[in-house]
Amino acid sequence: MKLEHNFFTLMGQAQQFTVDRAALKKRFRTLQREYHPDRFAAKTPQEQRLAVQFSAHLNTAFATLDNPVKRATHMLELSGVTIDHQNSTIKDPVFLMQQMETREAFDDARADNDLPALESLFNQVNTQFQACQQDFAALFEASQLSASADEKKVRDTVGKMQFFEKLSDELTSLIRSLTQ
Repeated sequence: MKLEHNFFTLMGQAQQFTVDRAALKKRFRTLQREYHPDRFAAKTPQEQRLAVQFSAHLNTAFATLDNPVKRATHMLELSGVTIDHQNSTIKDPVFLMQQMETREAFDDARADNDLPALESLFNQVNTQFQACQQDFAALFEASQLSASADEKKVRDTVGKMQFFEKLSDELTSLIRSLTQ
């Protein structure tokens, strides 16, 4: 059991933004069965501890590659670029204005329990989220982060992806609560 740092290698995926989700799930289940801590119950305490560590590492690898924002962040980390999601800011004035308008539309629709407006906003946000993912893949593959300007664009794109993912999750929760 090796705690492979590169989750793409561990999960048998090509190191690119687009992943084969079916193959990812299949590999995860195979490794999960093979290294499940219960299979090591009769082993030494050290082997049991390693099985627990590997199982947790495997769960982290799967969760990372299955999530576009985490996957993008991992790709950057493998390239030597770290992103502090808590403290990084996007300075794109057009995006910031769009973000404010989207948040206002969300707040208005939420206050009115306006399900059609929320669903429309959900579709817009997911379209923008998909566009950011495509932008990230294109920027990352084209630049391989050779220049600091490219690195800044890629970091900003991941920040935008994070915004759209969070808003999409909020919209999903609100829409579910209104339709139950």
